[in-house]
Amino acid sequence: MFGGGSSLQLFKLFGFRVGVHYSWFAILFLWILLLRERFEEAIVGSVSGFVPAVISAFLFFGSIVLHELGHALAARREGIGVGGIDLFFFGGFMRADRDSETAGEEFRVAAAGPAVTLVLAILFLGVGAALSGDQLLHAATFDFASGTTLEVLIAFTGLSNALLFVLNMIPAFPLDGGRIARAFVWAVSGNRHAATKISAYLGQAFAALMIVYGIYVIAVDRDQWGLWYIVLGWMLGGSARAAVAQSNFVTRLEGITAGDIMDAEPVTIPAEIPTERAYDEYFLRYQGWPWFAVTESDGTFVGLAHRAAVEHAALHGDGSVAIRSHVADSAQVRTDTPLEVLITSEPLRRLGALMAVDADGHLRGVVTMDQVSRALQARLQPS
Repeated sequence: MFGGGSSLQLFKLFGFRVGVHYSWFAILFLWILLLRERFEEAIVGSVSGFVPAVISAFLFFGSIVLHELGHALAARREGIGVGGIDLFFFGGFMRADRDSETAGEEFRVAAAGPAVTLVLAILFLGVGAALSGDQLLHAATFDFASGTTLEVLIAFTGLSNALLFVLNMIPAFPLDGGRIARAFVWAVSGNRHAATKISAYLGQAFAALMIVYGIYVIAVDRDQWGLWYIVLGWMLGGSARAAVAQSNFVTRLEGITAGDIMDAEPVTIPAEIPTERAYDEYFLRYQGWPWFAVTESDGTFVGLAHRAAVEHAALHGDGSVAIRSHVADSAQVRTDTPLEVLITSEPLRRLGALMAVDADGHLRGVVTMDQVSRALQARLQPS
């Protein structure tokens, strides 16, 4: 759904970092505290509800991790980098390195999470029906003495995933349903920014309804859980408002690409020359440069040669080996990459520059942080 901030790493799953924000421990504590007595009432026999409450918490949050893993795997298939998966107070969040570039890409990434949740709901409810029979709904909603520990756990987890699926499919940004709605509007209109605004306005309306409902629950039902709806509605509304603001910002940057601001004559090292020669003619000559782009004779970009690796190879290794053997990260973008994508690029922040290549992979120029900053200033300054 949404999130942010620092997190504590738990483990890695399919190469993705899975962590928890510190606020997650608060909801874990509340989950166990509030459900302990409910389990004691629902389970047949005299049992402690603490262990079932703990197990149910990890089943539910494990389901959220799988939900976000669906997003992450779909993003990876689309070529979108994933910084990790985080759990926090109100759910989970998959951190992508960039936004979707096409409506189809947006739909596939957004729909992958709810698809996983729907499968989990069907699986748990199916097993629950086999175990509990016509007592399934009673066990899922903690009716008195409605099943065994296993039956109540399975039924409740199935119902939780079903409700999570319904919530996520509400067409209100930044929920997954809102992103799916944005993908459809984007595909029909051809305008991503208009689609973002429509789905974000729906998100603001839904957030307002949640806040009103939360106030009603507190005022009329005297139930303090209404505060949860108010806070969640406030956060959803904030994310939706931020999406509108970002869309307005991006609209002002339209029309500027990497090819418009790049330096079209970068210093490059021919890929076939020996490492020792590359070190003498480039790294010793240009003392302040930490790396150089390496290109083949036809201009194809090979990668970046970093000073430390080249110096070590030239002085302590086989200096006759071609420099192409010592290239590292590619740090490249297409010349038609929009400015809005450049300003969120992690390699640009890390290296200070990106290599701009054409559709055939030929190096056409270099884009630096300074060039991006100057382009932003020029476009955003008052008319």
